[in-house]
Amino acid sequence: MSEHGFHLEVRNDPAAVSGACLELTQWLVEHPLPPEADYLANLAFEELLTNCIKYGYRDDQEGLIEFDIRVSGDELLFTIRDDGAPFNPMESPEPEIDASLEERRVGGLGIHLLRKMSDRMEYSYENGRNVVTLYKRLTPPFDSDPVSV
Repeated sequence: MSEHGFHLEVRNDPAAVSGACLELTQWLVEHPLPPEADYLANLAFEELLTNCIKYGYRDDQEGLIEFDIRVSGDELLFTIRDDGAPFNPMESPEPEIDASLEERRVGGLGIHLLRKMSDRMEYSYENGRNVVTLYKRLTPPFDSDPVSV
């Protein structure tokens, strides 16, 4: 498969979420992925964007959140960079999924799903920015070029 990618910069404004999701959807329509990779890209985009906006910035703080999705060979790489407060999702505690709804702590399920659905997740803090990268193998072998019938 040839390499192709998606890049988007989003201000930390809740009103920007729906437009940003539409841009990702359009890219995914033009660059179809296997269902599990498509689902991961959508979930990661919305979950991480929403979390950055909701928890990463003070109310009056302007910020920039950058997304890069790249398909190279047989792997999807999803990277988000933000200039909000440092937050390592790898240190986020596992949710108590066996507990009753009344006993469960609020939050953490989205990060848990991303960790479970991706093949690998990495975090670093570079130059005042959080950097989270998710990796997903595209199996079975996948070719993004449409087949003519």
